[in-house]
Amino acid sequence: MATSNIGSEAGTGSVQVEPRDDRTGALARAGQWLVRTQEGVLLLTLIALCVILANRSPVFLSERNLGLLLSQVAMTAIAAVGMTLLIIAREIDLSVGSLQALVGVTAMQALNATDNLALGIAAAVAIGAVVGLVNAGLTLGLGINSFIVTLAMFSALRGLAYTFTDAAVQNEHKLPSFRAVGIGFLGPVPWPVVVMAVVFGLFLLILNRTTFGRYVYAVGGNPRAALLAGVPVNAVKTACFVITGVLAALSAFLLIARMNSGQNNAGFGFELQVIGAALLGGASLLGGAGTLLGTLLAVLLLGTLNNGIVLLGINSSWQTAVNGFVILIAVFLDARRRRAVGEA
Repeated sequence: MATSNIGSEAGTGSVQVEPRDDRTGALARAGQWLVRTQEGVLLLTLIALCVILANRSPVFLSERNLGLLLSQVAMTAIAAVGMTLLIIAREIDLSVGSLQALVGVTAMQALNATDNLALGIAAAVAIGAVVGLVNAGLTLGLGINSFIVTLAMFSALRGLAYTFTDAAVQNEHKLPSFRAVGIGFLGPVPWPVVVMAVVFGLFLLILNRTTFGRYVYAVGGNPRAALLAGVPVNAVKTACFVITGVLAALSAFLLIARMNSGQNNAGFGFELQVIGAALLGGASLLGGAGTLLGTLLAVLLLGTLNNGIVLLGINSSWQTAVNGFVILIAVFLDARRRRAVGEA
């Protein structure tokens, strides 16, 4: 008995192992996510940019500026959700900027004619859906590359926007509920941000938790294999075109509600913002890759950068240049990633 006690006191008995601290492993995984994933790098870059702007401009962190920033990026984010799905499915839509103009002027005409907010929204969504179906029909039915189809629609829709309005800006509307959609608040949160959050949450669930979401990745990754596996490839791509059109139309309605006018010159360069955000967020032009979280972070990063350009008094022309540089950087990063995993 004594020997046993001595051995135990001397440490020669059974050794007790300390339980593993899961917190260390969790921190390590979080660190790896931040530095090794597209989303993590975007988040770190966004945080760094916010710190720099907060130090350079006392206005940046003001409630008014942050509200304006989020309201502005909401329209890009909503359209970018649809564009991300479409690019994952290995297609693209260059017409969303012109669609924004066409939807804006026609929805404003519908509001002026009916004084009914629901009918105005319905008109906007219907136009977006029809344009999406036309893009899908020409691309899939005739076998024409979606880049060419939507480039043609880019010009056609802009021309229709001017034709329907005789190149005139649509008059303002005083319907209170219409104005609230653009500049109103739900509690402390601007309505455009509420709409963005609902759209993002809904499609995050659809893309990651439904059969349709799995089909989108399968169709973009390998259309032939997906078809042989029984996936309705054309139906999935058509749905992505329609979703892109509808969400672009919804963003257009938010825009006219904010401006209280429908302008046929709206949306110039909007397609570059939307496509650039999707690509920077990790979507690949070769299909099969991309996340909505990455797209949202990219939208916030680009919006914050543009906001900083304005606050710091830098020539606003740099905003357009930044969008072009972002697309080049995103394509470069995608090509590099694919070479690293042997896909290129």
